[in-house]
Amino acid sequence: MPDEIIDLNGIVVGRQPINSLETPKEVTFDQVHSILYGNSSTKLIYDNAHKYFNKTFDQTYPHTSLQKDLFISIIRKVHPSLKVQFVVEIGSFTGNSASIMGKVLKESYPGSFLLCIDTWLGDLAMWINKAVWEHLSVSEDGRPTVYYQFLTNIIKQNLTTMVLPASMTSIIGARFLQTYRFYPQVIYLDSAHEQGETLIELSLYWNLLRPGGILFGDDW
Repeated sequence: MPDEIIDLNGIVVGRQPINSLETPKEVTFDQVHSILYGNSSTKLIYDNAHKYFNKTFDQTYPHTSLQKDLFISIIRKVHPSLKVQFVVEIGSFTGNSASIMGKVLKESYPGSFLLCIDTWLGDLAMWINKAVWEHLSVSEDGRPTVYYQFLTNIIKQNLTTMVLPASMTSIIGARFLQTYRFYPQVIYLDSAHEQGETLIELSLYWNLLRPGGILFGDDW
């Protein structure tokens, strides 16, 4: 595969500071759920997870780099002036890392939640590597059904009020956060795994990070 040619001058990587006169709002699970899917007290996004595909709990996907101890050590490095309340993951797949982060937040950070931004359509490697392709759970009509695996895994671990999926591209996800001025204290980037795409994502999400927060990622 040829190396990518990237015009670095075409990508803004300098941090655009959040308006210091604007007090960042607290972002809640119910608030974001209401915007995306409607009132969570009336109908939770997870309620119909088994309507179309009867998935069972499965976390056999092997390529998950984030471990509990690592996440705890990272989250403790957030500036003391910040209350860890809103965490964003870009690239969630079957929800292995989301489960780890969700459990830590549930145990140690009351009132916090994790927003998972992913298309659930896979990246390039997942489509050309058949061993990994199997985890996409592609249906007979060619559509990946791994999103429903994610929902099932979150349900089975009782994280349905801590972890919220947003089925959109990383760029749309960044624009969504910017539109509503939702600024995370922690961002985990585990999405494109390709040099050019990752650079764009770093630029977009670095500009959304609360000052004193942490952006981290792996595997590109």
